Amino acid sequence: MTVWLLVGAVTSVALVYGVITLYVAELFTRSHRRRVEGTPEVYGLKFEDVQLLVSDGVILRGWFLDSPGARATVILIHDSNGTRADPEIGLLSLQSDYVRRGFNVFAFDLRGRGESSATRNYLGSTEQRDVAVAMAYVRGRVIGLPLILHGFGLGGSLAISTVGAGAHADAVIADSPASSAREQLQFRWHHIPNWLFTSACWLACRIYHADVNALVPQRAINDVGATPVLLVHGTADSEVPVTQTLNMVASTLNEGVETWIVDGGEHCRTYLDDPDRYLARCLVFIDEAVPRRVFVTAAG
Repeated sequence: MTVWLLVGAVTSVALVYGVITLYVAELFTRSHRRRVEGTPEVYGLKFEDVQLLVSDGVILRGWFLDSPGARATVILIHDSNGTRADPEIGLLSLQSDYVRRGFNVFAFDLRGRGESSATRNYLGSTEQRDVAVAMAYVRGRVIGLPLILHGFGLGGSLAISTVGAGAHADAVIADSPASSAREQLQFRWHHIPNWLFTSACWLACRIYHADVNALVPQRAINDVGATPVLLVHGTADSEVPVTQTLNMVASTLNEGVETWIVDGGEHCRTYLDDPDRYLARCLVFIDEAVPRRVFVTAAG
């Protein structure tokens, strides 16, 4: 009788442990989908709706904005819980600023966000495919033009990692990036015991195909080669500590990495706080990375 009671108790504990772990894994990968609020029309800009099919069947939705005589194309990548029109970052305004300064813009929703398909936050693992597909689309649409990735939060981390994995970009701007998906998840869920965190990550990978170890910009930044990278981070960022960017800088010997630490800046808010200053800093970086083309007209 005592043995059966012990077996029952162990079974009950294991069941409770499994349920709790599964619940936490679901929380880790839960997608907080938001509506796409507005379009570039609010700034008087014409745009083309675009749908892209990823190899795993996910459909990405976005829009392309042409700038006549564009010198380059900027791909904007939103943060984890955002969309291509995220008002908390000012993405529509930034799209307008780029277009009016001679850049094409492609903005899209990552999988599980906005109007794109899929139902999960994959912790950056499969979202890297989304960025690679967006880059391939832009390369095919505007052949020969330089390509610039400009990402925010998760989008910045994805930009670094996708280029580090071999996708070619001419420049990367990463605003408030995390040094790794695992470190960022641990920071966000710091109150969870380590044993539960580790088990939930394992289940998230096995059940939801969300591998928290797949996105590691701190390692990838050493593999971007000659691609210039601008890291932007605010000292008052409570969502992704500025130490994560500082750790990336400290761990790389890549001389093409620049850092702009914004005193008092909050998470992905530097553009909204001072659009002119932000854009001026980005354009200086872009001008160095992608010099303006000089057209020479033959005499007579």
